[in-house]
Amino acid sequence: MKLENLRLRLRLSAIESELLQLETPSSSSSNRRFSPRLKEERQRRLMKERITIQQSLHLIVYPILTIPVELTSEIFLHCLPVDPAQPNARLAPLLLGRICRVWRNIAYTDPKLWASLGLRIWGRKGLKLGVEDWLRRAGSVPLALSLVFPFSHCPFFKSFHCGFHPSSLLLSDNWGRLTSLRGENFAYTDCLALFVHAPRLIRCELVSIFGYLPPPPATHILLNDLEDLSLTTDGPSTCLLSSLLDSLAVPKLRALRLVCTFYLFPENPFLSFLQRFTVIQTFSVQSRGSPDYGFLTTILDAMPTLISFELRLLYSATIVFDILRLLNDSTTFLPRVQKLLFSITQSVTWEDSFTPILIDALSSRSEAKPGTTRLVDFRFLFNPVAQLDAQISGCVSKMKGKEMRIYVGSVAGMLL
Repeated sequence: MKLENLRLRLRLSAIESELLQLETPSSSSSNRRFSPRLKEERQRRLMKERITIQQSLHLIVYPILTIPVELTSEIFLHCLPVDPAQPNARLAPLLLGRICRVWRNIAYTDPKLWASLGLRIWGRKGLKLGVEDWLRRAGSVPLALSLVFPFSHCPFFKSFHCGFHPSSLLLSDNWGRLTSLRGENFAYTDCLALFVHAPRLIRCELVSIFGYLPPPPATHILLNDLEDLSLTTDGPSTCLLSSLLDSLAVPKLRALRLVCTFYLFPENPFLSFLQRFTVIQTFSVQSRGSPDYGFLTTILDAMPTLISFELRLLYSATIVFDILRLLNDSTTFLPRVQKLLFSITQSVTWEDSFTPILIDALSSRSEAKPGTTRLVDFRFLFNPVAQLDAQISGCVSKMKGKEMRIYVGSVAGMLL
């Protein structure tokens, strides 16, 4: 079958080439061999042969097309981009629809292949129709969206600051199916409206939140399924994150990630939020400035179920060692923590007092004690200006012997 297929395709290619030559002006060398009558007869025979070959090729049943539709659909799912991507004819699922009629029918009728979509709205013509087709093929399956909006008007959305509003005619029928969203350049009021219109969200990441702080909603917005929330803003807008969290009711939230200037973070609204929901297990903070020690420890004390904590700072390692000292001194501070990651971007001058604080904290939490869980993963990433004390290397080796995943040193060193 394979050889026959190859023979037919080679012959078809030869026919196409000869027909092209016959259609060129008669001055060409190949055409001078034929009179007009013979040329016309030759073209007729070649076109008839071409039709016959094409029909024969259509009758060939390729082994890959005998795979059950359900299995083919499952294979197609593994061809999709990992993250929600812009519609692209060179990527699945659109690419799969260009291979053959059978694959096109499978791809265009399987809603799961269309459940993930990325949009960067820059006023592209025809985008509205493409999105409508995409969402129609997604049927009623849960949706994962990545939306990036410019600070300008988007013609196919209702007029609104940043050109976006969840009541948009384009997406109004689909917000209720949204379970995963990554959005950039959303105004604070857009975020509130999004949460109202998308109650089934499970994962949500909002980057570059901006705007003014309006009065809080009359009642908390219930997101009963939300498990993973990530919020990012710049320094002046940090207060928006605290207020946004305080407007939510998220009984199943397990992971919270904040990228902001944390020392500007208003304490009371955030504590109000934490006191209502105490099941957070993963908390990550990335801050340009070092947060206040008292505020940070108060926040961490309000998370008794915390298993993983990450603190990424631009400079100053002092607060890291304040936290490590408290880990050693108090079994009620982060009693269930199993994973700690500290990262300082700028160079850190290692002080003599740092070594015993680090060693004591690791030794104290390397074994489970009454009321505490054993620390199993510890990373401290920074750029030391001098070689670390030999005691630290010995402590690291000892902790590895206790099956703790541990690293202390530069990011470059960890990658080696």
